[in-house]
Amino acid sequence: MPPKDHFILKFDRNSIQNLKGRVYETMKQYSYEQIGESIPVFFNTKAAESGLINPTKPPVPIVGHHYVAYAITGDPEDSHYTLSQLQKIVNSITLQTDVDASCKFIQKERDEQIFLIVSGTLGKKLVPLVHHYVRLDSIYVFCQQPSFHGWTENWKKIKLVSNQIERICQTLVGDISQCEQDLTPTSILSSKDSSNQDLQQVDSSFMYSQLIKEILLEMTYDEQAIKELADFCRKKYKENVDGLKIINEFESHYHEHSPIWWYTRECFTYQMLNSSLRTFKINTIATMGFFMKDIHEQIKEIHSKRSNRMGPFIVYRGQGMLNDEFMELRNNIGGLLSFNSFLSTTVDLNVAMKFAQRSIGRDGKTSVLFEIEVDPMLTSTPFASLNNVSYYTKKEEEILFSMHSVFQVVQVKEHTDHIWKINLKSVRNNDLQITRLTEQMRREIGEGSTIDRLGRLMITLGEIEKAEAVYELLRELTPENDKKIFAWIRNQLGYIKYKQGYYTKAQEFYKDAREIQEKMRPSTDIDLAVTYSNMGLLYTNLNDSSNALLYHQKALEIREKNLKVNHQDLATTYNNIGLVYFERQEFSTALSYYEKTLKIYQEILPENHPWLATAYKNIGLAQISMKERMTGLNNLCKAMNIRKMVLPSNHPSVASICCSIGEVYRETGDYSTAFKFYEEALDIEKKAPKINYSSLAMTYYKISRILNELKQYDKAVKYAELAVQSASKSSTPNEEDAKKFKDNFERLQTKLS
Repeated sequence: MPPKDHFILKFDRNSIQNLKGRVYETMKQYSYEQIGESIPVFFNTKAAESGLINPTKPPVPIVGHHYVAYAITGDPEDSHYTLSQLQKIVNSITLQTDVDASCKFIQKERDEQIFLIVSGTLGKKLVPLVHHYVRLDSIYVFCQQPSFHGWTENWKKIKLVSNQIERICQTLVGDISQCEQDLTPTSILSSKDSSNQDLQQVDSSFMYSQLIKEILLEMTYDEQAIKELADFCRKKYKENVDGLKIINEFESHYHEHSPIWWYTRECFTYQMLNSSLRTFKINTIATMGFFMKDIHEQIKEIHSKRSNRMGPFIVYRGQGMLNDEFMELRNNIGGLLSFNSFLSTTVDLNVAMKFAQRSIGRDGKTSVLFEIEVDPMLTSTPFASLNNVSYYTKKEEEILFSMHSVFQVVQVKEHTDHIWKINLKSVRNNDLQITRLTEQMRREIGEGSTIDRLGRLMITLGEIEKAEAVYELLRELTPENDKKIFAWIRNQLGYIKYKQGYYTKAQEFYKDAREIQEKMRPSTDIDLAVTYSNMGLLYTNLNDSSNALLYHQKALEIREKNLKVNHQDLATTYNNIGLVYFERQEFSTALSYYEKTLKIYQEILPENHPWLATAYKNIGLAQISMKERMTGLNNLCKAMNIRKMVLPSNHPSVASICCSIGEVYRETGDYSTAFKFYEEALDIEKKAPKINYSSLAMTYYKISRILNELKQYDKAVKYAELAVQSASKSSTPNEEDAKKFKDNFERLQTKLS
């Protein structure tokens, strides 16, 4: 079962106490541990910003949450004036003085876009090396003799060559605004919905967005929240004098204007809100929670006064979409499109077309015009006309939808030579796809408070670092004398450290949780079983089978007394005990526990559920170890077929099963077939969003052995060396494996020489 953890927003002390009570009650129902062989997942967050920026508005003087890199040659002190001009409009500037440092900065993975200002001399060398990076949005060449730089015409992302930093700043503001318009946070739900589909198949941002909205709407806040947001923003804008003035104004005069007024002002409020929802920065969301709720409540109030008198109408939105997102949308006619932040639209087609036209020719993007048919009687997401409530007094016919508005994709077709038109329409509140997805979420992450479900969802999707941020935030708000919650937080942090490979730290957290729970609870308490089970998994990974078996047996004893005979937590425990016996090479005993696991899963899970694949795989491996190769291979193939059917093609669990099947063929002497499966596994591991270097090293090692058997010694040495190199990059190094890889490499080198 996915782990339970919390998502805490800033609100008053009474709400905190009420929340703790609700979370603890749901904790009794839903425990978190894995079922032996972990099933890694990936998270694909759509880059995002929202908000219609009307072209009649003046340039926004403060732009945050994008990286501006300034790459120059010579003494940085000579650039004092240039930097002072940039600091008036941007919040984050990185100064680079050579090509290598600039390349490393741009290559580094990040959520935000990069805007590069480069000197003419450095640009000629740097631009060809970095132009292809998706996160590099725009380039500006700042030089004293623009006429000398005809080379810039060959690179689409170069927006301006000028000797005036003021012109560059003006262009930069417009380009960042357009970038924010283009990077809209969306989720696409396929029309080919399946009730057997695992949550890992569904766009995770859709689920995050839905749960965040529910959390924000159920919280209450006090006046301290405004001060906390202002203090938080001052740290972000400490070098920006103009930004600090607006932050002070916000703190002192927040209630003198409406939330929508502050949002449409497009100052730090607009930028930080959209950035946090796009990148799921949990601390920023927590700090801005009151503001997001206030905007929603004002939209809802305006909506309630006018929607009953409105019939269906059309709104538009023009923007650029990343090419891969556009193609995904184009291939999902009949599916659903969710906008996961506040959505700005207009009833004026000409305004929307201007925005679509601005994205024409932008590298890596497709210009699109959304035409949205809105039926107030169908949609459950409130919307409001911003006439007379916006920061800008001129009537601009802007319609603002609250967070998480969902529409059906009706049609995608070419509108002009360079702009595609996407027709959307409102969906019913009881839309079948959304209903199925909601039911699926409840099945896989359980019921309970929205905060609890969000936490468990994050770990289900493999977002361990984000889950850790949630727990650390909760730990800050929980006094140590609140033993129930404190012990549970320690247990969950222990699990997170375990998943991160920090076993010593995990052991400390588990020990703290266990000692607290054993002192204050009866020995049959179901919460103790969670801690015992997690400790058993930890000791299994520490190769301490005696302690692993001890704690798993303790968990089993409690669960057999308290749970139904087909409860999935019992299946989890049987599986984990089977793993211990497998490591002890007591394969017959391991098989008996694996079969108990399979029996329960067959009773309670859909026939293509990924956990069934894990059960089949473990049974197959036990059978193969007992020399029942063909029976075992048959079960491994069942596992592979399920995983390929319900998991993404680059999912690590697909690679894992391919490796296992390859190993069987290697043992039978069918080296060519073994090589085929190992290569498939390697291809998947190399394409994973986050590479597991330990697994990658092992696959390289296995391929090198196969190539050695096939007498392809040159290639064998190459793969053996790659195994050594990959192992050295692992965040959880295994000394025994590292030595094995090194010995294999040296042995093959000797053979080659």
